[in-house]
Amino acid sequence: MTCSEFKELTSALALDALDPDDRAIARAHLAESITHEGCAEALARAEAVARLLSGALIDTHLPDRVWRRIETRLFDRAPRRRWATAAGWAVASAACLTAVILAGRGTRLRSERDAARAQASAAQVRAGSSDDLARQCAAELESARKTSGLAREAIALLQQPGSRVVPFAPQGGFGGAALAVISPDRRRAILLSAALSPAPARDYQLWVIPPGRGAAPVPAGLVEAAEGVALGDFQAGALARGALALAVSAEPKGGSPTGSPTQVVLVAALGG
Repeated sequence: MTCSEFKELTSALALDALDPDDRAIARAHLAESITHEGCAEALARAEAVARLLSGALIDTHLPDRVWRRIETRLFDRAPRRRWATAAGWAVASAACLTAVILAGRGTRLRSERDAARAQASAAQVRAGSSDDLARQCAAELESARKTSGLAREAIALLQQPGSRVVPFAPQGGFGGAALAVISPDRRRAILLSAALSPAPARDYQLWVIPPGRGAAPVPAGLVEAAEGVALGDFQAGALARGALALAVSAEPKGGSPTGSPTQVVLVAALGG
């Protein structure tokens, strides 16, 4: 398997929609000691967006005619055996569940992940090397350092050996951009952006997507305005479990009323 082939499968891999053989081949490729072409990062982005969108599906009642059509198609394709009637509804249920997941979730999430992957790649190309990102951060923080303690903390974090800067990929047509300064141990992360200033009826909320299948996004504070730049300090408690990715959502004033992201506008995959 090549890196290009692996990256084409990241959406299905994140959804656990590959058959066992393909899944094993994909995981083996990821574990190979070669110079990968962004394989881990592509999978991390797919898994991050999957978690953020996992609550977007609405439970749907399937009419009886759908079950009958599934059963008819299954049994018309092979000779009926004595166990077919007893096992029929179990097979039909599994097929219907697979259809709902792949059609209702897979198609939607695949397009979202493809868009996020393309946007993240474009953002990284524009930003250039990590040194370029660090210089961009320093320039954006310069005007705020005199009046904002958080801006000064971000500058100090930026100067720590081993710290890094990651770009956020816009989601859902959002036109803004952002960067985050990450400490070497990932226990501190500070966001900065010129496009996220709070408004009278809107706040931008920070989220941490922890590792682990099915882990829900953890709220991590609100973005605050500073001189010429918006800043966000990801809460230490939210980062304590580790972070697969960081995200920002647009929320009503005061933050999410449900405890989950309302409208995700930015995602930054942190990789392994």
